[in-house]
Formats: sequence, C-alpha cells, structure tokens
Amino acid sequence: MNRLRLLGLLSLLAATACTQQPSFLSSFAERNTAAAPVERLNPGTAPPDKWNPAPDPLEDEDLPNTERISKMPRKVGECFETTITSITDRYGEDIEPKPKKGADPGTIVRFSNSGVQVSLRRENSIVRSQVFDKVNLCLVEVPKECPGDLRGRVYRTTNLRTKESWNLANDIKNCGGPAG
Repeated sequence: MNRLRLLGLLSLLAATACTQQPSFLSSFAERNTAAAPVERLNPGTAPPDKWNPAPDPLEDEDLPNTERISKMPRKVGECFETTITSITDRYGEDIEPKPKKGADPGTIVRFSNSGVQVSLRRENSIVRSQVFDKVNLCLVEVPKECPGDLRGRVYRTTNLRTKESWNLANDIKNCGGPAG
C-alpha cells in the first residue's frame, strides 16, 4: 500500500517537472540564484586572512549610500539649519511634560545632520521643542586640548519655531578621555 502511494507521488512529481508552467519549487530556485548571501564575519572570531575592516572615512569624503539633509558646523562661528529628529532623556526614554521628583535623567536632542547635544539635567527649552522643528545649529566652542577629537564641542541651537536657544556640548565627556 505504501509503495503504491509512493509511486503515485513519484508520477505526480515527474508530471509536474515535465510541464512548462512554473511551479513553487522552480520559482523558489530561480529567486535564490540571483546573488549568494554575503558571509558576515565577526571580527573577534574571523581568521586574519578573511577579515577586512572597513576603511576609515576621509574627513571631506561623502560616505557612500548616505545622504545628510544638512551639514554639521566644523569651524567656530559656522552655522547650519537642521531639523530635530528626537528628544529623549539620556536613557532613550520619552521626557515627561512635568518633571518627576528624584534623579534627573538629563536630556538628549538629535538632529537630522547626525548632530547631538547632551545635558545631565532637564533642559526646558529642549522639552518645549518638538520633533521636526527647524533649528539653527552653530559651533561656538572647540576644546583646545585636543583639536582632533570631536567630543566636547559646544553648539548653540536656536529653535526657529519657539525662538528659544540653548548651549550644550555634543557629549557629556570632554575630549581626550576614554570614549563611552
């Protein structure tokens, strides 16, 4: 009885293979022949002959496949218009309209040009801002101790909707120390 079923399935499979109409199996095979998946290598476990780290981006080179809406100021006094993309506390949580008693989780505001400003305390002018508000972001201070380090730069931001301004650094740590 089982052999009879097997023969029936075998003949059905042979008939399906001989027809001109695409089947589930043939369409699946055609779809997967396009490009083999790229092998992802973990830098900690990959053999040295297979691991090629990404090249360091050049200072003025545009990164491929990325497009910024606006630029970050590089020189003191330089300003660019950008847009707020998120406003959270330092832990990534939404900021409550009214502050809670206890420890202050601080404030982080992120911009569409990859800029960020961080404060260890609640900044009410930022809390009154909204995502998608247009702002003017100006570089006002670069630490003199380590000019190549991007941390510790102070930016003056003016919200063009609320007309409020604030001065904050792009990191809670100044330049020269350990990252993180």
